[in-house]
Amino acid sequence: MVRFGTFPAMFMRPRVFHRPASLVLLVGFLAACGGDNTKLMVTAIDPPRGDAEGGSYVHIRGNRFTADGPRDAKVYFGGRAGTVHRFASDSDIIVEAPGGKPNEVVDVLVIFEPGGQLRITGGFKFYEHNQNAPSVEDLNIKAAKDSKDKK
Repeated sequence: MVRFGTFPAMFMRPRVFHRPASLVLLVGFLAACGGDNTKLMVTAIDPPRGDAEGGSYVHIRGNRFTADGPRDAKVYFGGRAGTVHRFASDSDIIVEAPGGKPNEVVDVLVIFEPGGQLRITGGFKFYEHNQNAPSVEDLNIKAAKDSKDKK
């Protein structure tokens, strides 16, 4: 590298390409992002938790949900059927989760027709919706003082 004065050389190559291992990692990362991946796959559930009473909407993320033509999908949360609302894109399905037991962690099974079954082990957790959670009214100091004065 040649430097003139305090200015850096204008045509420096990035160092990442000087090492073969870095190039392999970069190519592997790009392939994992789904650029040219032709395999049907499920990669994530977002969010990975929902209300034990049911009704939580989740996004099933993946690859090639619609690229190979129309598909039908069924989604099961620990054996309980969810409701597939729509294919939002080739990589996103919107599903309404069923209810379950609080703190239960379940597998999520996605069955594509055509395409087969894909499972995310331990992919979803049900939580108990707290009906007695604090509200904005709990912060109202005047209302709290008035209720104490009445007692």
